[in-house]
Amino acid sequence: MWIKICGIQDPETACTVADLGATALGLNFYSPSPRFIDLATAREIQSAIGSREITLVGLFVNHSLSDVITTCKALSLSIIQLHGEEPPEFLAELAQQFPTLTIIKAIRTSEPDLSFLESYLKACDQTGKRPDHILIDAYSPISYGGTGHLAPWEMIRREYRYSDWPALILAGGLTPENVSEAITAVQPFGVDTASGVEDQPGVKNRDRVAAFINQAKK
Repeated sequence: MWIKICGIQDPETACTVADLGATALGLNFYSPSPRFIDLATAREIQSAIGSREITLVGLFVNHSLSDVITTCKALSLSIIQLHGEEPPEFLAELAQQFPTLTIIKAIRTSEPDLSFLESYLKACDQTGKRPDHILIDAYSPISYGGTGHLAPWEMIRREYRYSDWPALILAGGLTPENVSEAITAVQPFGVDTASGVEDQPGVKNRDRVAAFINQAKK
């Protein structure tokens, strides 16, 4: 199970989460977010984790192409997450710049089905670049993520075309208490949490991180 702990803001927390066995750390470059970090802090985190076997994922929300390119180059990122309304052409342009870059496209849904995702992927096919993963998060009119709201598990399991669409990452209100149930219900490739393991926005609770990882791996 691929496990991402998102919204890491300091080197100490990054090392703790890595040592607890997470697969990936999410670095949030969206400035309105309470989990935002700048490039200098991201470099400190990258330096601190050293040779630990964990992947840094850069999270962007409606950033300019040049901003994403600059950050990817500065940190030599291998995975990024696009969490805004980035069009298919944006993904294609990134793929031209970084042919080996893994792109996670996040969608926030309150829809009764996933027909909008089908349309998006068809548009991606026309540009020659699909996302490598789709992350489904809960919809909120006031936030791009980290709200603690649950994604619609039953609808996702019913509507997601697992064999035809990119590997699915589930987010949205996941906690140590519900992640096992969520995995059973949705059968995703991976899971992603931020607020579900925090004492307050951006402040991770070590015990909750450990419990989340353990429950996800079970």
